[in-house]
Amino acid sequence: MKEDRNSDPWRGNEEKPRHLQSINLAPLKGIIESDPVRSKVLKVLIEDGTWVTTADLLRAARQERAIVGAVTIGTILKGMNDLVSSKLILSRTSLSSGIDWAEWRINPDWLRPTRKLLQMLSRPKFERAVRKAPAEERQSCLDEFERTPTQD
Repeated sequence: MKEDRNSDPWRGNEEKPRHLQSINLAPLKGIIESDPVRSKVLKVLIEDGTWVTTADLLRAARQERAIVGAVTIGTILKGMNDLVSSKLILSRTSLSSGIDWAEWRINPDWLRPTRKLLQMLSRPKFERAVRKAPAEERQSCLDEFERTPTQD
């Protein structure tokens, strides 16, 4: 009989590859580019990948927009999860403090792809290699073309 490593309990200690749920981060691109508050919140979450308090997220969001509350932060984070149809952003609450402030983090499985997305979006945009001529230059070229005699 052929030996099967998966059925042998004494040899099953090897690290099994984890199967990640596929996630499409492309929809985040539009949100990040269009809303600086969401972009700032996401940057704070991926900074070191650890748990971040709602107060930290509020502080960062208020740098972009003065009036942002805890409900707005929760709505932004839930919206990002809904957008990618996954648990991209995880939450937990701390009952040890008098106030139930939640803590948030990017799912560790998706931290690296999310960082890459933000790095890609923060790259400088390249200008076109061909310089467009100003309107005056184009008009002078057109005038010169009309003045030159044609040989028939």
